[in-house]
Amino acid sequence: MNNKLPKIIAALHLPPFPGSNHPDRRSLAEIRDYTLRNVEVAVRAGVTGLYLQDLGDHPIAPLVPTHVVAGVTAIGMAVRTAFPDLALGVCLMSHGAREPLAVAQAIGAQFVRIKVYVGVMIKAEGMLQGCAHEAIQYRAQLGAEDIAILADVHDRSGSPLGQLPLAEEARWAATFGRADGLILTGLSFAETISMVSEARQARLDVPLLIGGGVNDKNIGQALQAADGVIVSTAFKTVGGWTRESLQADWDPGRVRDFVTAAAL
Repeated sequence: MNNKLPKIIAALHLPPFPGSNHPDRRSLAEIRDYTLRNVEVAVRAGVTGLYLQDLGDHPIAPLVPTHVVAGVTAIGMAVRTAFPDLALGVCLMSHGAREPLAVAQAIGAQFVRIKVYVGVMIKAEGMLQGCAHEAIQYRAQLGAEDIAILADVHDRSGSPLGQLPLAEEARWAATFGRADGLILTGLSFAETISMVSEARQARLDVPLLIGGGVNDKNIGQALQAADGVIVSTAFKTVGGWTRESLQADWDPGRVRDFVTAAAL
């Protein structure tokens, strides 16, 4: 799988699940309809890879809630049934390796994204330690070595506790952590491109992906530097971190423009 990742991976942020107690929580049927509607928009525009993420369930729980595992599995099965050829992934907001891998195997997904894979990060929910050992061991226990692990190196939603040269931190994740791909995201697009360039210096035999900040204007530069990009906000007409933007659907025109620009 690590050599077959699509160059565009869409990140579909799900609305809050019923068990979240969030004021904007929706029923499972509503979340399923939202998901299938947006996945169809992406697929029609030519997107071939997508992952599901429980971004609506916040503040983030210290452990992956049971209702999230059940909900994402149910939604993921609906996506897999409707779009059997889609490269599908799982990313869960709460820290852990076992739960996303278990969900991925249950729904026939090809990859997971794990945001704190090696080292230690300070995030809004507290201090999180890398889970590479847990991920590799549990994936083997499941017999699911075909599920690729995409590991973040410096996810922009947190700050590393202690910092080495980025090439060395990338080596931690890819060599010592045996990640199948690395995701890099800076606080700005320029910083992200610089991070990818630094990671290249480690000469790691894994794909490097940009985790955010890419749009139809800079996608060409992004794909010159990296092997792929993860995108969500650029597909929406409403930007920013607001309740309105989190609930907004992907716009068919914006998705088409992005895919067209990526093909140039």
